[in-house]
Amino acid sequence: MAATPPTLDDTAWGHLLRSVQMPGRYIGGEINQIVKDCERVDTRWALIYPDVYEIGMPHQGLRILYHCLNEHEDIWAERCFTPWADMEAALREHDTPLCTLESQTPLCALDVIGFTLQTELNYTNLLTTLDLGGIPLLAKDRDADAPLIVAGGAGVLNPEPVADFIDLFFLGDGEESVVAFSHALARLRKDFPQDRAGLLRALVEECPFLYAPRFWEPEFKGPALASMKPLDGVKTPRRAIVYDLENAPYPTAPVLPSVRTIHDRITIEIMRGCVEGCRFCQAGMEKRPQRFRSPERILEIARASYRNTGFNEIGLTSLSSSDHPQILSIMDTLNREFQSRRVSIAMPSLRVNDEIKSVVTRMADVRKHGLTLAPEVATDRLRNIINKGIKDDDLYQGAHQAWKLGYTKMKLYFMMGIPSETREDLLGIVKMAERVSFERKNAGCGGLGQVKAAVSTFIPKALTPFQWHAQRRPEWVKETKKQLWDWQRLRAVKIQCHTSGESLIEGYLSRADRRAGAVILSAWKAGARFDAWSREFRMECWEEAWAEHGYTPEETCYRARPMSEVFPWDHLDLGVTRAYLEKEWQRARDSVLTDHCQTGACSTCGVGASLCVDIKALAGFEKYARPKLIERANTNPLFALGDPDNLLEPLEPR
Repeated sequence: MAATPPTLDDTAWGHLLRSVQMPGRYIGGEINQIVKDCERVDTRWALIYPDVYEIGMPHQGLRILYHCLNEHEDIWAERCFTPWADMEAALREHDTPLCTLESQTPLCALDVIGFTLQTELNYTNLLTTLDLGGIPLLAKDRDADAPLIVAGGAGVLNPEPVADFIDLFFLGDGEESVVAFSHALARLRKDFPQDRAGLLRALVEECPFLYAPRFWEPEFKGPALASMKPLDGVKTPRRAIVYDLENAPYPTAPVLPSVRTIHDRITIEIMRGCVEGCRFCQAGMEKRPQRFRSPERILEIARASYRNTGFNEIGLTSLSSSDHPQILSIMDTLNREFQSRRVSIAMPSLRVNDEIKSVVTRMADVRKHGLTLAPEVATDRLRNIINKGIKDDDLYQGAHQAWKLGYTKMKLYFMMGIPSETREDLLGIVKMAERVSFERKNAGCGGLGQVKAAVSTFIPKALTPFQWHAQRRPEWVKETKKQLWDWQRLRAVKIQCHTSGESLIEGYLSRADRRAGAVILSAWKAGARFDAWSREFRMECWEEAWAEHGYTPEETCYRARPMSEVFPWDHLDLGVTRAYLEKEWQRARDSVLTDHCQTGACSTCGVGASLCVDIKALAGFEKYARPKLIERANTNPLFALGDPDNLLEPLEPR
């Protein structure tokens, strides 16, 4: 642990807070925050969501990790978020380090700094946070006293772009891996007091879900990666999976924010994973196998959360919550329990299926939120390509029912730029949105319904069948947006398109190799901050960084990858195999649907049939608990990533 740098006294801190917008972001002291005696803990964490407080506080992954770590008396996890530009300037002006909310401890004085990264567009905020916390940006520049910098989440499924800045990446589910890592760190650092490399090597040997970039050497061939060579004896890192979601720890007393956040509600993850097999969806590939919480467990979480928060909305979250086999029973149970208290049930977005009318009806029992549906594309031809087996009639019947129940507005999610997309496919987006609007009139509810069609630019993502596909150029995106707006005829329908700059950078970083680290650092030095915010995004910073390092979008974004290309994540065992992705890419080219695991045969995706929840046998939910942990002789928990009947041993490098 590094020496603690000086901080401002209370008076000076008060003056600083009065000089910035929304000082409540930085003061801490909220209801349900956890404070411990630092002299009685072995490992101190700062959990960081690299965005502003009101964005990061509702993030359920951060809440879960905060709960899991603080359940243990020997671990203390505190929180920190990336400060807004005014606070960044104030901290630099007063030469004051960024501190945690719970104890106002500078980040550099802690043991572990843990980032949860949900988008590549937060990479520059990661650098801001490290720099303000007094921590060297590059991993190679940190000495033995510096905190370990770790990261996990969907935004680092391909970890290589930020490998220069991160000591360790967590692969997979975090509930149990962060605890196992913390206990291993407390024990092993005594053996390596001044040997950072030795400590990291010992940690990856004991925790197979950890990836340490310093032990893997990339080799390049032109714009492509040639190979990733491990140092002698380094094993292939493997994704951790929590199989027993039913009994997994879950926070029911989250910290109540001191300012209004983007989601002030109870959030319950009712299932994890998805077997629909949408070929564009990174999370659907990475989160397999599908696991559920029972209606009884969900009600238990809801009751406790309501007692501890008083929120008047319960959000049922997952990749596709309406696919839960007992979703109607869950909603009926929660409505019976909470309807009299005026607590409503909501889902972030609904998959279009034959139960959508029943789900919409139950969501309307207390108050009618705007309804969000995710058709993604508007023609059967494209549905076959992206493997999204939905029917137009289900969408229109669901919309009809929603208007009839009194919903006042709807939002539809679409994508543009899908492989082989045509003019007719794009025109279908406008036609579908207008038809949904007309359904309000057809339902006898008066005029047309207010519909927003949010059209995002398709981005080829790592670990998906479309990872070989070229990204659309900004010129094409700009022209397509104009075309969609020109086709729009109804004032009740609004076509909303994302800007092309953010999509271009997200696509670049999603598939980039380790050389992107220098580009990220240069863009940050040029002023890139809060790239996920459209009004803050500065494309010129990235163009300047590309020019500085001799890169162009031609070779990093617009290039279709040959099937033989080595990807920067191929050396990691993330569950789904490359062979499966290659097969699905070919099926997409042939416009062939792949049945999902609930109704068809095993698709041999690589997760392993012996590990998947047997969804067909879950009609009565007799089986919930799956193999959770396997204990080694030293009792440190590791995760069952192969046959659950066999002891886990790390794989040899591929």
